[in-house]
Amino acid sequence: MLKEWLGMAEGILQDLHQDHEEVGGLIEQCLKTEASAERNQIFKEIMSMLTAHSEAEQQVLYKKMQKSDDEKTRSFVFEGINEHQIVEQQLQQMARTRNKASEQWTAQLTVLKELVNHHVKEEESTGFSCARNEFNREELEKMSGQFQRQKEKLMAAA
Repeated sequence: MLKEWLGMAEGILQDLHQDHEEVGGLIEQCLKTEASAERNQIFKEIMSMLTAHSEAEQQVLYKKMQKSDDEKTRSFVFEGINEHQIVEQQLQQMARTRNKASEQWTAQLTVLKELVNHHVKEEESTGFSCARNEFNREELEKMSGQFQRQKEKLMAAA
């Protein structure tokens, strides 16, 4: 109970938070890097992580939250799915650009950062709150294992 009062994440929520921190760090690293080849390498990691994260999140957490009786919870899920699609479109567009050191690509990376930050802020406030209302600690822990296995499977297939 103390963890909820302090706003600390547990189970799948902790996994999501850790992924958010890792991706945010990679985006910052990519923005600070100027060499196209190095940026390309970091971008591939960002794309792989974000794609696997969002798909696993939708399959494990969002699918269960969609069945909620709470309108706020369902609304959060549908908005989250839409945001995942927008991030995916941005990633696809960025992947097609060869010169990852160009000003245009840097601008696209900045937009990606803003999209991800917006999603993370909403998810870690509204989404985590909804998830805590829907599921007990044991369910969140069980979903953590499912999320990790699904994410690993998706990253291995990429």
